[in-house]
Amino acid sequence: MSLTTAQRFLQRLEREETLRQQLYISGINSLDKLVQFAHGKGFIVSQEEMKVALETFKPSLKTANLEPIKQLAAGK
Repeated sequence: MSLTTAQRFLQRLEREETLRQQLYISGINSLDKLVQFAHGKGFIVSQEEMKVALETFKPSLKTANLEPIKQLAAGK
């Protein structure tokens, strides 16, 4: 488990529209469920690591909107 793994998950989520669609269709509405989704995709991270990754993630693509996911770090 590491912060780097959580960051890699977010980068992949940003790059792959299909993965984002799976996430949004799954109705992820909590940090716990996001971590479970990441685990299902092979990214083993803790909730704290995912929270830090979400808080510090800087998008590199303008086409991928991860704001709804980033809000999970704030508990919204």
